Amino acid sequence: MPLPLTDVSADLRALRAAHQETERTGPPDGPRIGILASCTADPVVPYLATALGGAYGRPSFHVAPYNQVVQECLDPDSGSARAGLDVVVVAQRLEELQDGAWTTGLTAVADAAREAAARWGATLVAVLPGLPAADPLGVAGDCWSDGRTAEAAAAREAMRNALADRPNVHLVDLEAVLRSLGAAKAHHPALYQFAKVPYREEVFHHLGARVAHILRLRTGDTCHAAALDLRGLADAEDIDGFGGVLRWLSAAGVPSYTLGGPDAVPAWRDLVASDATVPALLSDWFFDDRDLDAQVRDLAAEAGLTARDVALLQRREDHLIVTVRSAHRDAAEVVDLGPDAAAWPSRLAAAGVFDRLPVPGAPPRAVARGGPGDGDAVPGPAGGLSLASFVAGLRVEADFRPARESDLAKINEMLVASKEFTLGVPVPPVTADALPAGGDRVLLLGTVRDRLGDLGPSVVLALAGHGTDCVVEAFVISCPAMGKGVEDRVMREIAAHARHMGADRIVVGYRDTGRNRAAIDFLRSPTAGGTAETPDGAPLELLVRAKTPDTEAVTTS
Repeated sequence: MPLPLTDVSADLRALRAAHQETERTGPPDGPRIGILASCTADPVVPYLATALGGAYGRPSFHVAPYNQVVQECLDPDSGSARAGLDVVVVAQRLEELQDGAWTTGLTAVADAAREAAARWGATLVAVLPGLPAADPLGVAGDCWSDGRTAEAAAAREAMRNALADRPNVHLVDLEAVLRSLGAAKAHHPALYQFAKVPYREEVFHHLGARVAHILRLRTGDTCHAAALDLRGLADAEDIDGFGGVLRWLSAAGVPSYTLGGPDAVPAWRDLVASDATVPALLSDWFFDDRDLDAQVRDLAAEAGLTARDVALLQRREDHLIVTVRSAHRDAAEVVDLGPDAAAWPSRLAAAGVFDRLPVPGAPPRAVARGGPGDGDAVPGPAGGLSLASFVAGLRVEADFRPARESDLAKINEMLVASKEFTLGVPVPPVTADALPAGGDRVLLLGTVRDRLGDLGPSVVLALAGHGTDCVVEAFVISCPAMGKGVEDRVMREIAAHARHMGADRIVVGYRDTGRNRAAIDFLRSPTAGGTAETPDGAPLELLVRAKTPDTEAVTTS
């Protein structure tokens, strides 16, 4: 239940190993969790799974292709729509949206995700994006009311307003993780450039923990009262630290109790002497000969709780230790708040031991206090957004040309690295000697751009003529270009070359790798299935073959 503290190192390798070991124990018996992100988000899976700690059983995961959030939400035949998801985690970074349109882009993502989760009957956990790592204007950007940081803040709040106070919708703030870790420990520019992974492992660890924390809170996995054991308080610094903790608990609305044996009475007197309001902050206090467990059980019963609902705070060896018992684990979980008494309240807040989810439909906190915000309405959905209108608004352009020798490094990289939209059939590296010189062999490189920017080389096609067949040997589309209508344009390009070869049939063989369902689904969809058309509308038969590992064709359509 407690969140890991960002300044306490964790053995991330051990967490990943624990997840791998759990994966070998048999089929999942928990929820199906989908992760839709504008960047590569696979690293969050082991940390989210281990942080759930059996709260829902062992979950299974569906990670959608990166930068396909809106397409996955709007397309009724997308992998996410067909995955039977119970939980949808959506993470859209501002850096992958069009500059100058962050608020519009982020609210469109929020609306699409909320409506998709409702259609799928899933819980939505939306990740508020972090602030960009750097402002092109430098420090001067702080002075601009419409600068990058100001625009980022406005976009984040627009997303919060679009999703807050919605049933079955929750928010997790990535900026809180980035801020706690610090930019140098959070961002990974080199890995982003290579694999579209923008953050270091620590970020995924804490983000996964926060998402799991929200899901565990849905099951009531939190503490409802605090018991502060005054045994062992050593000096005035400890007394002041306990006083600060009590004031924080009172402000958070957490019922609090102090307890101890008769020898703790002097510490109690010192605590009251340091702050005369302490008795008013407490629900009750106990100093007697009962053992600690009995005192906790009795105060819980008095409050109508169980001992599991009470967090115990104790000073041990100069540290303040918080002990909680999860509803889903037999062993107690312990949080070390450290030796710095002045930092105890803030670290207790960061641990999330007493977190509570808001009740949908309840008055906002500001309204409940009679403050600003009375009468404010939650914005309704934007409406009118469809996959077709989204793609049309991108103004996608695609160009295809024969591959050159200078393109080979990029082509071979795409043939090896592409996992989502690929035929799954191994293709040997292309060498300069093997470059087609026309005739019945074609190797094409496609570049794609849209209104958000130039996506660069995004498509690789290898075609070969065999009699009256045009055989597609390689068909690769990069993730940023997927779901934008590029697939249809590629099919028209294939058809044009097939006609030029004198072929009357296009043959595509594929192997299901478990990751390339996007390509397989497209090839078997009504959009591509059965026929293909040349740019002038001439029809060609399309034959799609599924292959076994030994490449023998086993099914055709």
